[in-house]
Amino acid sequence: MKLRSFQMRILLWTWALLLMAMAVIFYYSTSIVASDVLAETKLRSMSELESIKWLIDEHPRFTTEEAFATWVDALGPRLGARITYIITDGRVIADSGVTFANLAELDNHSERPEVIAAHIEGHGTNVRYSDTLHKDMLYVATKIRASVSLPAGVLRLAVPFSDVSHRLSSLRQNFLWIFILTLLCAGLVSVIMSRNMSREITAFSELARSIGEGDYGTRLRVLPGGEFKPLAQSVNRMAENIERNVQIIKDQKGQLQAIFEGMREGVMSIDSEGRIESYNSALDVMFNLAESTVGRTPIEVTRRFEIQDLVDELLHAPDEGERTIQIDLMDSRTVEVSAVPFHDQKGVRKIILVFYDITEMKRSEKGLKDFVANASHQLRTPLTSIKGYSETLLDNPPAKPEDGRFFLETVLKNADHMDKVISSMLALAKSEQMGKQLKLQPVSGNEYLERTVADVTPWAAERDIRLEVNAPDDAMLVMGEPDGLLHVFHNLLNNAVKYSPENGKITVTAQDDGESIVFCVEDQGPGISREHSTKVFERFYRVDENTIDSSSGSAGLGLAICRRIVRNFGGEIWHDGYGEDIRGARFCFRLNKPV
Repeated sequence: MKLRSFQMRILLWTWALLLMAMAVIFYYSTSIVASDVLAETKLRSMSELESIKWLIDEHPRFTTEEAFATWVDALGPRLGARITYIITDGRVIADSGVTFANLAELDNHSERPEVIAAHIEGHGTNVRYSDTLHKDMLYVATKIRASVSLPAGVLRLAVPFSDVSHRLSSLRQNFLWIFILTLLCAGLVSVIMSRNMSREITAFSELARSIGEGDYGTRLRVLPGGEFKPLAQSVNRMAENIERNVQIIKDQKGQLQAIFEGMREGVMSIDSEGRIESYNSALDVMFNLAESTVGRTPIEVTRRFEIQDLVDELLHAPDEGERTIQIDLMDSRTVEVSAVPFHDQKGVRKIILVFYDITEMKRSEKGLKDFVANASHQLRTPLTSIKGYSETLLDNPPAKPEDGRFFLETVLKNADHMDKVISSMLALAKSEQMGKQLKLQPVSGNEYLERTVADVTPWAAERDIRLEVNAPDDAMLVMGEPDGLLHVFHNLLNNAVKYSPENGKITVTAQDDGESIVFCVEDQGPGISREHSTKVFERFYRVDENTIDSSSGSAGLGLAICRRIVRNFGGEIWHDGYGEDIRGARFCFRLNKPV
């Protein structure tokens, strides 16, 4: 039963192929014969048409259109064809298949394809179905010039196309018999071939079983048939194993791709020729890469020769291991680039570049170093003074109590300064921490400005300093936090009073620009030069680096705290006025109004 099934499948396939081949041969053969018959008929018809044209030219002059039509009616049956004469406007004046009396009922023939071709090229042919004669006709036409007996027009000859149909029908019958005989012979040959192929079934099954057990290098061409069941089972087992492995690989690839794209570090893969194979989105954000990045060299897309030199060195030095460099980008960022060489499955050496954005780490390191240096500088001087005076009191106690009191007051003043430095450092750290979780609310700028002016006025009056406030009468609501806003006003006004000369004036202004409120505090002190204008907001910064103001307890952190608070509120603070041509400093800050 299996053998018969196998044989039947081969027979069906063989017959199907033969059927297709014979169909193609039949189509082309009939097409060639039809073309030859058509060409022959056209030539014969054109020859007859020229003969009719000659007869017209040699015929005595036709006195009327009816006389010409009568002559055409007599000539058509003798030639076994239909003769038609169509004048220029498309009207038929003679037709051997229609009497003269019925010519007026014929359609206008000016749009007939053969007539149009005759007017343009002198001759025209066309094959189509005739509604009058109810059969296929070959139409040939020629252009005739006007004469004394006939107007200009087109002479057309219609010949039946039945000869071609007869010849094609005969050809089809011959091909049918050939096809039947060929099909029988092919069936006999296929039965013999199938018997020989069945002997190899067992060998194919063993081969397929070895493939299913792990020998993936062997390949087997699968043929349909019931006797191939063991082979099909082995192949299916192999397919299941491959499918399972491929699925695992796809899952792992998806996980790796998610990790690759989810990394905050930029990653770039370099092939053995030093060109980019792939990169992740973090690297795209870091360098704003173009769409044509893949296939280009690192220097083309990053514009950094250090990266290109690193890649070239590792590619040309097989013994080199992991290398790391640091580069500074044009946007003030610092990037650490680690290059790790590896070998692919073919043993080709390639490179993975990992880009770490260490800008914040570098900035924190620098800030920490500056902070430690400045804090040490701020605390060392008063601590030295305290130690010196204390040792003096212990080693050489003054004879008079008044002298001892002076020493103790100096120690207390320096201790107060150290306390102020530490308190300011804690306040700055607190403001930086609060900025991450601060919830802003509408507060009245006018209210806290008036409270600050009231607090500072007694100290200013002691030095004969006038406070002048120019602000709107409304609440001047801004987005902020009460304690922070009060701290900013106090710091700016205290600095203005401290640095203003006696009998000076401090001007406080507030302006509403539509989206925010701008507060400014201007004094008449020594002012700040342009080079120090932005640096005064840094921690412990002083115009004179060697000066420590222990007399007033200043820690050099006031403006740094103000800047942090204002930034926490979503605003900005700046120094306006440089004290070059006029004396005085002017500090302004802007806070947003509630939406």
